[in-house]
Amino acid sequence: MENFEESYPSIDEELVGFDDDAENIFKYLIRGEKGLDVVSIVGMAGIGKTALARKIYNNHIIIEHFDVRAWCSVSQTYNKRELVLQILKQITGDHRSNYVNLDYPEDILRKCLLGKRYFVVLDNIWDGKAWDDFQSCFPNSDCGSRIMITTRDEGMASYAKRASDPYSLPFLKDEKSWELLQKRVFQRGNSCPLELVKVGQLVAKKCKGIPSLIIMIAEILSRKREASSWLKVAYDVSSYVSNKEMSMKTLQSSYDHLPDHLKPCLLYMGLFPKNFGIPVSDLLKWWIAEEFVQNIDTLKLEELSEICLRDLVGSNLVVVSRTRSNGKMKRCIVLDQVREFCLRKITEEKFMQLIVPYSYPDQPEEQRLCMYIQDRTMTSDFKESDQEFIVHPKFSILDHKNPFRLLNNLKLVRVLHLMDIYLDNSLPTAFQSLAHLRYLSIFVKAFDFKWVSHLLHLQTLRVRSSYIMISPAIWKMSKLRHVDINEFPVPVCEDHIVLHNLKTLGMCSMSVADMTRKFWDKFPNVEELRLHINEFGDHISDYSSSALMNLDIIFPSRLKCLSLSEIFLTDELVSSIAKLQCLETLKLSEIYFTGEKHWDLGDNTFEQLKFLKLHRVFMTKWSCSEDSFPCLECLVKRIVGSRSKFISRRKTNDDDVISEQQNYSSDL
Repeated sequence: MENFEESYPSIDEELVGFDDDAENIFKYLIRGEKGLDVVSIVGMAGIGKTALARKIYNNHIIIEHFDVRAWCSVSQTYNKRELVLQILKQITGDHRSNYVNLDYPEDILRKCLLGKRYFVVLDNIWDGKAWDDFQSCFPNSDCGSRIMITTRDEGMASYAKRASDPYSLPFLKDEKSWELLQKRVFQRGNSCPLELVKVGQLVAKKCKGIPSLIIMIAEILSRKREASSWLKVAYDVSSYVSNKEMSMKTLQSSYDHLPDHLKPCLLYMGLFPKNFGIPVSDLLKWWIAEEFVQNIDTLKLEELSEICLRDLVGSNLVVVSRTRSNGKMKRCIVLDQVREFCLRKITEEKFMQLIVPYSYPDQPEEQRLCMYIQDRTMTSDFKESDQEFIVHPKFSILDHKNPFRLLNNLKLVRVLHLMDIYLDNSLPTAFQSLAHLRYLSIFVKAFDFKWVSHLLHLQTLRVRSSYIMISPAIWKMSKLRHVDINEFPVPVCEDHIVLHNLKTLGMCSMSVADMTRKFWDKFPNVEELRLHINEFGDHISDYSSSALMNLDIIFPSRLKCLSLSEIFLTDELVSSIAKLQCLETLKLSEIYFTGEKHWDLGDNTFEQLKFLKLHRVFMTKWSCSEDSFPCLECLVKRIVGSRSKFISRRKTNDDDVISEQQNYSSDL
């Protein structure tokens, strides 16, 4: 039975790059639990799930190890009875008997499997309902039987999980992609001519590690043996795919299978340029601003947005391209074929409107619009497509064109991201007509808050500027969720004002005297704070050591992330931070000490802290115990000192065992 994924050519026995994966799965299948176990192979369409499963299924070790085997391709639409009969015929080896009239084939299959060590592959299974339909057919015994599932959906794999974790199939590395491409282009052991090696490696890299795409392109290259022809293919891989419509049908199936609330989130991501690493922290805010993510509990919108993104990653329609030091997603991309599919759907469903530079049609009343300034010149695929969205080139400081004259015709725009360009001071009138703006990110020479004080729907305000003027009116913007401005003095907040929606605040410049419980109660749900404390900054000489130690320092009680910069670290300050029961991330930058450059944590315990970053901490010795950071997962440190000593105390019975490690200034 040759049942490969329908939309992709088969990958034969010369499967490249999956030897380690096959070996790992062999271990799951043969050396694992004595009871019935489920081994899932997870990956996007075309990554090689079926090919790898087929390689394992036909391996002589597997054939000898199991008493009986069966392969069944499920797909998105299936007939349970027919598939059960398929498995039954393979298990019994009787393909001639007439099983059509069986009333309960599931019961017959179950009886046939009892007492046998069986191996069944359910290929291309889509959801938990399909798994529920079949799992009752497979008896659980201590024979070491295995069911192997291939799926695009991590959620499905987790649903079917027993003892073994789902196995996520990675993309091929560049060298393995090149190896596969060579084998497919130059068959019968022929090697690649030297003049084609470099351009061939470029073509392989452009295939993004997707085996099925490499094979498609290899078929094209096998008919072209000139470097110039290969170069054309390298720079426009997607246009050379012969069965693109079949690929689109496969993606359409994945798209149709998505919950309704994820569909606009995915289409939105298709609007960005090819290969663009979309910043996750911004993307989640854009989704909220566009009202793709909604919840009765508005305080949980960011968490819900992240769950949506993880679901898209789990469906293998979105790929995480970079992660942060703490393991969280930093950037993600949509692969070319997924992006092309999204652009088609955007046009079909009139999801958004494309406005090319300095030409714009009449704006539909209910049209969703977003301006994202990214590339300096329009890419060819944007010029040729008819998708609907706002896109502009990237402007440099020397470019005197003014993007704001477009805004007069975009009165319903919700998201305006201009952080990648340096703007002159033509802003005062630029935002007058943008009453619906919810996200604003700008890089400007000087910024006066009164320019945007009328934007009462604004949720996110990001500003980079050399001169910042903030007025108390900022606290009247009750919808604000994220304020990200490079260092600004915190204005006075009237007693009756409470900003329930505010989650992120920084970079604030405050005095300890202003850091009162009464002040922080005005922002009861702040979770992330970036702060410069004035008294511990330039005027340290005005304070005696005893005065510094007696200052009462209060932080918002719900903080999950705290960043402090250019401060003197006292025992009182450390104690105040340690009292934050929800704190998971702590970042300290440009940190000084009074007296000895020694940071002794003593009995302070950071109960929930998972990520600690110390950047340019001026100390020679740091003492802590295992109990100081019971949940710490990641430490990044750059300690400045001639010779800094790290002392860790760990308790063994009743004695303290002290280990010392000499550290030079380094960034770990």
